[in-house]
Amino acid sequence: MEWVALYKLGRLGLLAAILVGLAVWLWVVANPEALEAPARRMLEEDDEA
Repeated sequence: MEWVALYKLGRLGLLAAILVGLAVWLWVVANPEALEAPARRMLEEDDEA
């Protein structure tokens, strides 16, 4: 495999990682309670113990 192909694959991987990160960030911004509710439940369980 040539260096050019590795460079192109690396660029494609970086683009994919950026797009996935952007999608996750947008989902968290749109649904903040989706992650806060389990965190609250975990904290409540710790208080009971």
